[in-house]
Amino acid sequence: MPREIISKAKFKRTYHHLSEADQRLTDTALKEFGHYLQTGSAPVGLGIKHLGSHTYEFRVSLALRIVYVLRDDQVILSLLGTHDEVRQFLKQQ
Repeated sequence: MPREIISKAKFKRTYHHLSEADQRLTDTALKEFGHYLQTGSAPVGLGIKHLGSHTYEFRVSLALRIVYVLRDDQVILSLLGTHDEVRQFLKQQ
């Protein structure tokens, strides 16, 4: 089932502060993630991981992760950051 993807303001700000190379990696990961939402099939490299409740993450690169939250028919892109930033985000939940 197609879901609406929403990016939080903090996610967008972080994206715009990334290097061009990291932006390209993020774009590729988001494209693969969109394919996953459509088909239910994700490439192994995306590394989708359940973090708790309705919260998940997937891999952009060795250093970067995207955290998303499922709410009804929405996928909310909440965080674009490092492992440490993901841990901090989860503590605040």
